[in-house]
Amino acid sequence: MRHSLVAISICFYSVISHAATLTVDCDSGGKIMEALSKARPGDTVLTSGTCNEHVNIAPEQVRITLDGQKKTTLKHPGGEQTSPHALYNRGKEITIKNFTVTGGLDGIHLSGAASAVLDGNVVVDNKGRGIHIDKGSIARVLNNRIEGNGVMGISVTGTSYAYIGVFIPRIPALSPNTIRNNAGPGIQIERSSGAWVVGNTISGNKHGGIVLTRNAHADVMGNTISANGGDGVNFSFGSGVNFDSEPRKDGPNQTATGQLNAGAGLRCMTGGFADGPLGTLAGEKGGKIVDGGCVDRVSTK
Repeated sequence: MRHSLVAISICFYSVISHAATLTVDCDSGGKIMEALSKARPGDTVLTSGTCNEHVNIAPEQVRITLDGQKKTTLKHPGGEQTSPHALYNRGKEITIKNFTVTGGLDGIHLSGAASAVLDGNVVVDNKGRGIHIDKGSIARVLNNRIEGNGVMGISVTGTSYAYIGVFIPRIPALSPNTIRNNAGPGIQIERSSGAWVVGNTISGNKHGGIVLTRNAHADVMGNTISANGGDGVNFSFGSGVNFDSEPRKDGPNQTATGQLNAGAGLRCMTGGFADGPLGTLAGEKGGKIVDGGCVDRVSTK
């Protein structure tokens, strides 16, 4: 047993010792893709400046950290590219943090089956979705500002899963996002996908705050959902919402005083279902609107 532990320790320290840090200064002509071509599992790519390039993280890339250090703008260069998205990730266990991401069709796009932690980014003024999670991908979306995107803030689709504002349910601390002023919903979850949406500010989006459709499911707690152009939370076509779910103790959702959503606080249609406290979710059309095809276990207390 002792020899086995020694061998394991040697292997562990060997992996750690080979982790490298690569630096990219885009203002001096550096390219993120050139650094990624050299990166190995465990490596970190530190970037700075304005990077006018499309970043494509390949499926075989694993456990790489891209750190913009809060001093990097990744801007899609336009024109004919391998992808219209600013950052296209198909890798596994990728961390993307501290970037401003702009100018793509999507800002950050995960495609199947990718996994990533998206932490501390500003995802702004992309033509389509700020963050798109597709084809069985998993994302942890933490401490980001997702604003002014042309279709919606966050999209979760194609049997994917997202933790939005919380790393995993059993860690008490929150990592809230601000999702505001996007041209469609703040968050849309659809097509057998799921999410935890906890502790975020979702406001001023031109359609609903959170929209679930086509057999989607979400645990939605402790968010401030205000001044959106549709309902605060809207779910339909076999989709469901838990407004109170173990092990979280974050309390109910709320609508800020004087900032009603344009629709209802909550709307259920066409076979949706919901359970838990409504909190102070509210809209110009009332607290909740539920059609006869829904299962309504929402408490107004």
